[in-house]
Amino acid sequence: MSVENNIKCSGKKVELGRKGEEIASGFLEDKGYIIIKRNYMIGHSDIDILARNKEFLVFVEVRTKSKKDRGMPEDTLTKKKLHRMKNTAELYIAFNHYEGLARLDAVCIILDDSDHIKHLEHYEGVG
Repeated sequence: MSVENNIKCSGKKVELGRKGEEIASGFLEDKGYIIIKRNYMIGHSDIDILARNKEFLVFVEVRTKSKKDRGMPEDTLTKKKLHRMKNTAELYIAFNHYEGLARLDAVCIILDDSDHIKHLEHYEGVG
């Protein structure tokens, strides 16, 4: 695969991820979550969505795949990824002197070629 093709594929993945985050944000807001921040960077890690749900500060990882991709987005929530999520959340909590309840969630999405949702699952307390 050429460098140009790698850049095109990378750009499509970034765009797919943005669409997924937009969908996940709307979904969470419809469930009563208050979105505090999106794409919050801490060092080399990021928090896709930082939200509040009742008494919880919720760190949300969004995993989005297209219909063409093999496997389910849930399959990409590896132990390594969950460990990184937990570390990033702990950094945020420390830097912001947060002392309340917190949890890690994931929203997994599959979109078809027309960006219609084929699969959307919200997992609470993944870490």
